Amino acid sequence: MSDIQKTELARYHNEMVDDVKSLVEKYRRIMDWDIPENDSGRANSLVIEALKEVIADIAQEESAAAGPRS
Repeated sequence: MSDIQKTELARYHNEMVDDVKSLVEKYRRIMDWDIPENDSGRANSLVIEALKEVIADIAQEESAAAGPRS
């Protein structure tokens, strides 16, 4: 990653944090609707773990699509 890319990502860090928090909230609310006795704290942890898995899947797909590095 170039210095310019690192700078650009750093610039958007807080916005990315807000976006991910919004995703956690979105899916926690869905769990609240589906599970009336839902524990919000536990649900947040489960959603965060699911998002980590999704990010890992996407990273693996991107790595496979990029092919071997020379």
